[in-house]
Amino acid sequence: MDSEHIKKVFSDSGIDISSEISYQLLLLMELTLEANEKMNLTAITDEEEFVNKMLLDSVLVSKDIDLSKGKLLDIGSGAGFPALPLAIMFPNLNVTLLDSTSKKVKHCEEVVEKLGLTNVTCVDKRAEEYINGHRETFDFVTARALATLPIVIELSIPFVKVGGTLIAYKGISYKDEVKSSHRAFVNLSCKIGKTIEYTLPYSDEKRVYLLISKYEKTKDKYPREYSIISRNPL
Repeated sequence: MDSEHIKKVFSDSGIDISSEISYQLLLLMELTLEANEKMNLTAITDEEEFVNKMLLDSVLVSKDIDLSKGKLLDIGSGAGFPALPLAIMFPNLNVTLLDSTSKKVKHCEEVVEKLGLTNVTCVDKRAEEYINGHRETFDFVTARALATLPIVIELSIPFVKVGGTLIAYKGISYKDEVKSSHRAFVNLSCKIGKTIEYTLPYSDEKRVYLLISKYEKTKDKYPREYSIISRNPL
């Protein structure tokens, strides 16, 4: 695997990137897979599959929403996806990675340092803790493989500015989750602005992005403690 291959994969999907960006994405993959041998970061260990399902899938949404600038929070960032590929792609995007697993946050900090990314901050906290001082301060919030949609909405939307967007990465069975999210949409003053279904290149795997727009300030009581949210989602 080399950086030119990554560049071609992206180009074939309608995303043109520079050689510098493709090289950084290659390094991100190598560092993640190397660390994965010592800690559980991803079940995807094949390089071709990684490029497709981790790197490309993280940034395809940028074809439908302008992420070239602003502030983005990635909740439950784990190994740093989609946040790190987006930070590499868009150096003027201020990216915050949020996760409550210390060893994963430490890994992300090491990757950020090795890649020389100056637009990334890594935070070791739960969303319900980090909301203090950060309510409605982000233009975008991303959530990938985090939880069911009602839980994602309650954890994420309080961070989003009015007029901002929650980007929820979901599988193709998302329609059932949307149906069960009616109360969350109403109580958190947000709605689905756009639904983008797509099939991953070189694969028959279908996925979706939900672009959820916030139209009103969030009540201060949200988000509730995670134990309450998980037991009694909206």
